[in-house]
Amino acid sequence: MAKMLSLILWVTMGYFLTGQVGAMTHIVGGSFGWRFPANTSFYQAWAKPRNFTSGDKLIFLYTTGLHNVLEVKKEDYDDCTQNHVIKKYDNGPAIFEVTKPGDHYFICGLKNHCQNGERLRISVMKGGESSGGGGIYGMITKSSANSIHNSIGMLSGLLLVLFKLLI
Repeated sequence: MAKMLSLILWVTMGYFLTGQVGAMTHIVGGSFGWRFPANTSFYQAWAKPRNFTSGDKLIFLYTTGLHNVLEVKKEDYDDCTQNHVIKKYDNGPAIFEVTKPGDHYFICGLKNHCQNGERLRISVMKGGESSGGGGIYGMITKSSANSIHNSIGMLSGLLLVLFKLLI
């Protein structure tokens, strides 16, 4: 009986170590990254075909000192101001984890970057699966961090079960 209970405990632990399977990692701007776009609608065009959900990650690829990322309120996004900064990321690359549904607004806070189109608005859906959306700017992948985390969690859970069975 004790072995069976132990087996169930270890399998359960392995399951919880696997993390979020459905979360997506979105590289903002695809291979272009986070920098001055060719036009002011570039980042909105990039975001348009994508569905964002809680648990997803946005990766802003940029060189520290040349750009930054500010999560701001809608008024700051619309006016390219920094009166209501929610969070500031100075060091690139920046990783933003989506934790709640609704609209999220991001700008580059350096001089004239936002006015020149370095800003992004995403709408996060309530639940459901994230989707990729293709196109030339699309670089959406299952998170390699999640894949590694899932593999390690599953492997460690299986090894623990085998170890316990042999003892």
